[in-house]
Amino acid sequence: MKYPKLLSIALVSAGLIFPSCDSFFDVNDDPNNITVARATEILPAATTNLGFMGVSDLMRYSNLIMQQFSAQGPVLNNTFTNYERYSISDSDVNNTWNSIFAGILADLEQLIKVSTENGSPHYTGVAKILKAYTYQVTVDAWGDVPYTEGLKFGEVQYPKYDDDAVIYPQLIALLDEGIADLNAPTSLLEPNSFTTIYAAPTWAASKVKWERLANTLKLRMFLHYSESDPAFASQQIRALISSGAEFMKANDDNFQMMFLNQAQRQNPLASIEGGQFRDQFFPNRFLVDLMNSKEDPRRTAYFIPFPFNSTSYKGSSILDPTPSALYSRLHSYLKGTASAVNPAGVLANGSIQGTAITYGGDAPSRLLLYSEYNFIRAEAALRFGAPGDAETFFREGIRASLSNANATPAAITTYLAAHGTLTGTAAAKLEQIINQKYIANFGVVMENWTDWRRTGYPNIKPIPTPIAVWNGVPRSLFYPFNEISSNPNIKQKATLLERVFWDTRP
Repeated sequence: MKYPKLLSIALVSAGLIFPSCDSFFDVNDDPNNITVARATEILPAATTNLGFMGVSDLMRYSNLIMQQFSAQGPVLNNTFTNYERYSISDSDVNNTWNSIFAGILADLEQLIKVSTENGSPHYTGVAKILKAYTYQVTVDAWGDVPYTEGLKFGEVQYPKYDDDAVIYPQLIALLDEGIADLNAPTSLLEPNSFTTIYAAPTWAASKVKWERLANTLKLRMFLHYSESDPAFASQQIRALISSGAEFMKANDDNFQMMFLNQAQRQNPLASIEGGQFRDQFFPNRFLVDLMNSKEDPRRTAYFIPFPFNSTSYKGSSILDPTPSALYSRLHSYLKGTASAVNPAGVLANGSIQGTAITYGGDAPSRLLLYSEYNFIRAEAALRFGAPGDAETFFREGIRASLSNANATPAAITTYLAAHGTLTGTAAAKLEQIINQKYIANFGVVMENWTDWRRTGYPNIKPIPTPIAVWNGVPRSLFYPFNEISSNPNIKQKATLLERVFWDTRP
């Protein structure tokens, strides 16, 4: 990882405008010759880049692997189709890796430094929580990554790679530090305005959301130990819940970043699909069939019916030779406000052309949802005897997800009556929890892939060779080519079947 210290400037993309100076800074500083970025400038850069990460390549890899998306666009054997075949190369991940380390994490490390020096611990706390989240996702994607030396730009040209099992406890400690910083009695600057995530009129209103996120993220991470160290997972989850810690309480606490219905401020899924790579991503058959089997009301937000103006939905698959026009399409939940339908784009066979509906791109980047919190609690209660009733949390997770997809109250009541009861053996109940979590986490970066690696659910069928490159579902990503070619401290993986430390399921 050989690169200079960088501060990513995502502010133009977010359309944010900042004051030229703060009273905190020396009045003799030239506002047109800024040599050190200010906290009010660094935080929105970091949150914006994090939001983009959540809907960019890392999300596409994990959702193609987990058969939420299918890449059956009009040009077969294109880049996205290769991803569905598990062909994700070391060159493919260069941009994602650089965005994480030279962008998001570089910003956050600088923010920790600047806010510590200027006596703004509330900014420091937010930065530490965001750093822990970013590293959690990164470890889950690659395994061993640079941590202790990874952000020492200018000091260490070739950082060592830390054992992923050693990094996780340090991230938990970092979250605890972040929570303590959030609760510092005084802070010169407050991070409730200059942020694209959890912005609020007052610091008190913003702070509670950051604290709930930090504790919910700890639950997520402890649950990841469910197979590698179930005793540890059980003890830590039960202790955290019993501590009186604040967790997410409603969809308003969702950790997400909103995009705007404006040019260059849109969710990348909408802008990519509406531009250079029109009609490349379709709903995968596995997810659509799972939702069809339950008459799931979220389908109207997730997908466009096929045939159009029907109540039917058809998913795509790399194994299906059907022309790509004859599938449902991704809809407003991931792509934002939908336009009125242009009748000229509706074909006689019931399919629609890509221009029949356009999207505003104002769907959020969803990073960790309140619905996921409830499914974590349901699994923890079921498997580890954690406080609370598994079925109660299971139902609340479903209800939160349905509400998030704008299902009507009547539809929510009907769905819960049919599918809101856990039945059968413990294994059957776990599968029900993970399947509903999988539906609720539609388009969420990484976590569905993590759940499958932990539990084997949902029961996706691997793409067989020779269509697939690897004889099995990938367990991690290759290290980027740029990293391998420049850092002598890292050795490339032999295959994508190498596992991260918590992935011990046969």
